[in-house]
Amino acid sequence: MTPPAGTYPYRPETPPHPGEILKEQLDEQRVSQADLARRAGLSTKHVNQIVQGVVALSPDIAVRLERATGISAETWNQLEAIWQTHQTAIEDRRNLAGEISWVSKFPLAFLKRMGVLRDTDQSLANLQLILSFFGVATPDVAERAWREYRLAFRRSELVEGDGYSIATWLRVCEVRARGIECEPFSRERLIASIPQVRKLTLQEPASWQVELPRLCSTLGIALVFIPALKNTHLSGVTRWLAPDKVMIGLSDRFKTDDTFWFSFFHELAHVLLHGKRLTFLDHGIEPGDIGEVDLSPMFLHGDSKVPGASSESEREADKFAQNSLIPEQNLQKFLDFPAVVTEQAIRIFAREIGVAPSVVVGRLQYEGIVPWSFGRKLKTVVRFDAM
Repeated sequence: MTPPAGTYPYRPETPPHPGEILKEQLDEQRVSQADLARRAGLSTKHVNQIVQGVVALSPDIAVRLERATGISAETWNQLEAIWQTHQTAIEDRRNLAGEISWVSKFPLAFLKRMGVLRDTDQSLANLQLILSFFGVATPDVAERAWREYRLAFRRSELVEGDGYSIATWLRVCEVRARGIECEPFSRERLIASIPQVRKLTLQEPASWQVELPRLCSTLGIALVFIPALKNTHLSGVTRWLAPDKVMIGLSDRFKTDDTFWFSFFHELAHVLLHGKRLTFLDHGIEPGDIGEVDLSPMFLHGDSKVPGASSESEREADKFAQNSLIPEQNLQKFLDFPAVVTEQAIRIFAREIGVAPSVVVGRLQYEGIVPWSFGRKLKTVVRFDAM
């Protein structure tokens, strides 16, 4: 028998069973199954079972068929592997078909906006895409993994986030961040760059949205801007992707530059002050929130922490952000003047210390020195694109 003139390409929709190929070769060469059986040292029944697809084609049989047909054992093994994979995929789709309702738990419109899904249908195709997006085999695997995740995050006592939306937003951040090339992380270079970062508050969003990620990449930080997602109430996340690469993801939740910059410096504090094996999701502070910010554990990867540790970490991050943007001594000096705080006074003070006026307004609002309605025209709108 002579080898086939062509090859047999992989066609995922309808891959041929090895028996089909064997039968084609036998018919082409006018060789009976009994004759092949004698040449390969097999029973005629075994050859017929291979042709009918009743039995799998083992590596041992593939070697025998190589000698008897001239078609390499590697080809026979590949045909068998493709066939078995196809059959397994059919069974997998059959099993997943009963779990399509799991899709409804996710923010489908957001996933479509991020380019993960083509539509918002509750379909088997979207279930498979969501599983691939999260890098998990089945919904059960995902649920078990998420139950094991631990992370700390800031939130108002009045706010409860949806777990599936939180997981989705974080995964978008992570996928984007892993695609960013960064120089190895350097704590020393990051600390030295803080004055440079601070100056970027003076730029328009269209400028710093380009410059800030570029600068961060030289420091070992993959900075990503992801649109805010309903029912997450998230302003930012910090997560180490590798010993020398950290991700910071920020949302446009509050739509103003002062809250963006506070959130960014807050995340920098987690990078500089806290462990590499923890993930921090930060909700930020709602305008008008009263009382201390509550801290609670949430699923997502990270080590469990002793009671009170997350609260201390968040307080440290807040203090770092406040002092990095507006040093305490400068703020106190500004507030020592007996004159009433005005927008013009804020502009002058902001120019003196080298930050945007909006940053000063935000700090004064947070401290309760001016109402949340004060100084809105000093702030700049911040919005992030989906792609």
